[in-house]
Amino acid sequence: MNTTLEDAATPHAPAFVREPNALYDALRQLPIADLAPVYDRGVRGRTMSGRGSNWLLEKVRNAGVKVIIDLRTADHTDRYDRNVVAAGLEYHSLPIDSKSTDSHQIIASLPLLFRLMDDGNFYISCAMGRHRTDIAIALYYVLHPSVPFASAPEMKGHRDEEKKTFRFDDIAARLNSIIKSITPEELSALNLPPDYATEFNRRKKHLLFQNSHFE
Repeated sequence: MNTTLEDAATPHAPAFVREPNALYDALRQLPIADLAPVYDRGVRGRTMSGRGSNWLLEKVRNAGVKVIIDLRTADHTDRYDRNVVAAGLEYHSLPIDSKSTDSHQIIASLPLLFRLMDDGNFYISCAMGRHRTDIAIALYYVLHPSVPFASAPEMKGHRDEEKKTFRFDDIAARLNSIIKSITPEELSALNLPPDYATEFNRRKKHLLFQNSHFE
């Protein structure tokens, strides 16, 4: 199941869907690195785990964030968990990466990830808010068909607008590992049919091609 951008090609590459996102608008004034909207209901950015960032956690809560989704793996710290809860926010640690985390561990976390993202008012991040965050959002798109097919998300951590390049290998590798490993029981837990691989591959190809296309 190796993927190339040629495999991913479709006749047309429409622009990314830009939906109004009130949470993003409310947070733009704050000094949050790599802040970006996630569809119309949440935001992404760098983890606010620095010792001097407690004030920022309170600001994002006041702006409307209710849930922090932390994707970090070995770099996860309990101190950040405690600071998030102390700031009055709900905290969830859902480790996701390109290859080190067991695929079944990631699959088991997806129902909760998808529910939190559907509910909105979330802030999702990895250490830098770029690569692992892209992978989590890619999984949301390819494995959660309530997201319209045309609404492929922008992989901001892997796209270089200036150089017009898209580094897609680790995204494709993780997506491939998930669909290769997933069991019928795990598909059922995600409310997906046993033959979902066809739709998965269609969405994966669209996601990769969409992000490889630059206006």
